[in-house]
Amino acid sequence: MKVIIIRFVILLFLFSSFGLYRLNELNKIPVNVKNFSTYNLVEIYTLGLVMSALAYPIYPEISIEHLSLYKKDKPKKKSNFFMDSSVVTKAIQNYQKPTMLVWGIDDYKFGKKEARVALALNGAVLFKDEKKISIKVPIKYPRNSLAELLPGVKVQEGLFWILQQKGWYHTGEMTWTHILSDQPI
Repeated sequence: MKVIIIRFVILLFLFSSFGLYRLNELNKIPVNVKNFSTYNLVEIYTLGLVMSALAYPIYPEISIEHLSLYKKDKPKKKSNFFMDSSVVTKAIQNYQKPTMLVWGIDDYKFGKKEARVALALNGAVLFKDEKKISIKVPIKYPRNSLAELLPGVKVQEGLFWILQQKGWYHTGEMTWTHILSDQPI
């Protein structure tokens, strides 16, 4: 059993090292559809799946949103994950019309209190109909944006934009809903 665990750890280390090396090489390629081979597209597609699987325990909503790119229809999800966000609760309390949710640049960093919600709802618009909260999130990647996943690990989001342009990813809009209770926010 000990030998199996050691082999697994070694394989995991080698796979991770190779994956980070390939990510670094892909990040260096100028973001233009013609610059990426079919092999590169498969690498990026696989990278998206691996990143979603690894992120799920920490950022489940982001994983769900990313995985929704693999299908044309976007799910509607019920959740209250965003109710601990000061940005969202302020938008609900001051609601007069549909409101774009905006966070400061530092709020997106790993370990920050708002990071989970800010990353999942980046570019989203909040709607309130009496007690029903709906947050519509655009599910798409920008052409040029470097995202720091962890210290020292960055990914050019334009890699995923390439898959959108090739029709391998399906952009759209996902909606998160929650019904407010009678408790004050």
